[in-house]
Amino acid sequence: MKDIIIDYLQEEKQRLEKLLQSAIQDKERAPEGCLRVARKGDHPEFYHRASKEDRLGCYIHKDRIDIAQALAQKTYADRFIKSLNPKLDLIDSIIHEYETNQAKEIYGRQTEIRQRLIKPYLIEDTEFAKRWLEIPYEPNPKYPEKKDQKTANGEWVRSKSEVIIADNLKMLGIPYKYEAPVKIPGTSEGDAYHAMVESPSSIIYPDFTCLNVRRRKLVYIEHFGIMDSPDYRDKEFFWKIRNYENAGIIQGKNFIMTFEDDEHTFNFANYKCAIEELLLK
Repeated sequence: MKDIIIDYLQEEKQRLEKLLQSAIQDKERAPEGCLRVARKGDHPEFYHRASKEDRLGCYIHKDRIDIAQALAQKTYADRFIKSLNPKLDLIDSIIHEYETNQAKEIYGRQTEIRQRLIKPYLIEDTEFAKRWLEIPYEPNPKYPEKKDQKTANGEWVRSKSEVIIADNLKMLGIPYKYEAPVKIPGTSEGDAYHAMVESPSSIIYPDFTCLNVRRRKLVYIEHFGIMDSPDYRDKEFFWKIRNYENAGIIQGKNFIMTFEDDEHTFNFANYKCAIEELLLK
C-alpha cells in the first residue's frame, strides 16, 4: 500500500511540475507590465500597463489581441504558480514521511531481547526479505542428480543458464528461492509469507520464486532451455503454462519466461528490463 501511495504521489508531483513549468514559460514569454480591462458600453477594452506607475496604460487595438491574451495569461500564471508551490511542498513532505519509514525504524531500534518479545506492526524491507528467505520449503525432489551447476549463493541448479539467472538476481539484490513449491490453484495473489506450501498434491516448482521486496509480492521465473525439442515444446512447455495459469501466475504480471535453443543461446540482458520492472519497482 505504501508503494502505491508513493507512486501516485510521484506521478501527481510530475504532473503538477509540468503544469508549473508551462506557467513559468507563459510568464517569461509575456510582455512586461500587466493588463487593465475597461468597459465601453457592452464591449471590453484592453490596456497595457507597462509599469505600476502607469495607472491607465496604453490602449491595445483589436488587431493586437495577442498582447492582451499574453498579459491575461501572465497574471493567471502568476497566481497559479503561487497556489501550486504549497501543494508541491506538501507532496514532497508526505513522500519524505513515507520513505523515511520512521514507524518501521522503531522496531529496529529495540534491543535484540525486546525484538524477540515484540510482534512488530511494520517490518523493514530488509527484515521482511530475511524472514521470507528463512521460511523452510521442500524443493523439487525430481532428478536431484541433474543439479550439477553451482550458483554464487551455493545452490545446485540444473543448467548453466539457471546459474546465470541466479547470479544476476543476487547481483541485483533480488531475494529468490530455487524450485520452491507452489500450490494449484495458486497463492501468488496473497501474502508472500503464505505462498510456500507443504501439501504434496497439485504443486508446481517454478525455477525461481522471487520476492519484490518493496511491494511484498512474488514473481516467478521459468527458464525453458530446450525449445528446439518438439517433444519438450509440445508437452512440457504447454503443460507448465497451463498449470501456471491455473495458479494465477500470468506472463507480464507475476511471471517471466526465458528461453533458449541450439541456435539461440540464453542472454540475461534480453530479460533484464522485464525482471527489473516486476521485481525492483
